[in-house]
Amino acid sequence: MPVTMAPERNNEAAEVKEWGWTQHPGCVPLSRKVFRKWLAKVNADHYEEDATLCFMELLTNAIRIESPTGLTHTKWLLYEDKLRVEVHDYSTHAPFLVTQDENSESGRGLILVHLLADKWGYDHTRFLGEHGEGWIPGKIVWFELHK
Repeated sequence: MPVTMAPERNNEAAEVKEWGWTQHPGCVPLSRKVFRKWLAKVNADHYEEDATLCFMELLTNAIRIESPTGLTHTKWLLYEDKLRVEVHDYSTHAPFLVTQDENSESGRGLILVHLLADKWGYDHTRFLGEHGEGWIPGKIVWFELHK
């Protein structure tokens, strides 16, 4: 089971980038490039390998969940001592680790996140509708990599 914890809000992120990705598998290679460029720009390339793999896994899962805006929102936060990546989706179902047989072609994403991230989890939340028409339930799945 993932660790479910409220995000730490007591220290200020040095760099923050928010991005909305179209809900199409074709956005995944582009998001990988943009994420890596951002890591280089903010001098956080030491996180690149593990962070990119974890981000790709969470984004790939999230773009499968229909969004009222057609976008999957992400937030990248670089602190002095860690990188935190958040991926929003409109499902109320908690993410869970699945054990797949060795011949399965999918289902290993959260296992990789669990193995690579220093911390990961999710927070149930509500998002304001695109036109302010009310609150839509969902969650934020996140991971952290520490120095």
